[in-house]
Amino acid sequence: VTSLPSGTRPLIVFINPKSGGKQGAKILRIFQYLLNPRQVYDLTEGGPTPGLKFLSHLPDCRILCCGGDGTVGWILAALDQLDLARKPPVAVLPLGTGNDLARCLKWGPGYDGEDIGEILRDVGLADLVTLDRWSITVTNDPESTEKGDRVPYEVINNYFSIGVDASIARKFHVMREKHPEKFNSRTRNKLWYFGMASQEQFSGTCKDLEKLVSIQVRSPRGRRVEGRLGSTEGVPRGQLVMTFQCDGMRLDVSHALEGIAFLNIPSIYGGTALWGQEKKALRRRPHERRGSSPDVYAVQAMDDKLMEIVGVYDSAHMGRIKIGVTNSGLRLAQCRRIVIKCSLGKGRLSGGSY
Repeated sequence: VTSLPSGTRPLIVFINPKSGGKQGAKILRIFQYLLNPRQVYDLTEGGPTPGLKFLSHLPDCRILCCGGDGTVGWILAALDQLDLARKPPVAVLPLGTGNDLARCLKWGPGYDGEDIGEILRDVGLADLVTLDRWSITVTNDPESTEKGDRVPYEVINNYFSIGVDASIARKFHVMREKHPEKFNSRTRNKLWYFGMASQEQFSGTCKDLEKLVSIQVRSPRGRRVEGRLGSTEGVPRGQLVMTFQCDGMRLDVSHALEGIAFLNIPSIYGGTALWGQEKKALRRRPHERRGSSPDVYAVQAMDDKLMEIVGVYDSAHMGRIKIGVTNSGLRLAQCRRIVIKCSLGKGRLSGGSY
């Protein structure tokens, strides 16, 4: 055993062979050829634990995660379980379909055959940036006997959404689990997603969302202010009924929304700027202001300790934002703490749906 030369940064590579169709398996073989086998870990064989145990003995180590947003979330969640004095920075080689986190971290929209040697040099020279991460806790009503899916993660890295987006993501997830052979490339995955979004536009499974949501906020003086999209009186048992509590924001909720997204990063739906692409603070509309103060929305950032809440009208609205016809979704709030109460519905965390 010899000491590492001064200035050396060890690298550990985690690869999800299932990501990107056949790309992941190909990338695994390339890294196994270029690097020491102790540096390369196949996540389908024991998950990230073996590599992270080895990493804990290396000073100033860096991690390269090869996979989609869900794979990155898996690695970050595993790092949270370790008692490390200094958590190593994580770079991303994007092999997923959307790759929203990789886009925001400037690693690109997806791997397309670039030289692996160049990528390794970029990882060694990359600047460090910080990323906000939000805890999410789901608790069941003690009087309820219904059981839903297990929440895939307890931390939000990218975003969380409810409504039309989550409905599409859920259908995509179920179909991919049932027929993995039909989802063997990034392009084909996007075509499947587009088809399911089109189907959702006609079926309108979340069309009554605006009638069932009430939003409660806390003003700076602690007085509760309530806004309601519609009355929940007479709603049949089992339909979606939600209440939101956000800190310090009066929300504009007088619109027919089919989806609500909670954003930590500026990218969703594979590169869509749902909050908008403004590079300076946004002045709120007059009816969104509190008192006489000219409140503004801060510039969206992934390290500002703020989460953006945005509404979408339907899947067609999502598509218009995606192609740039519409500038943004309906901006509702920026806040630090959100409480959501609902009786039934679909939710989506970056990298998984339930």
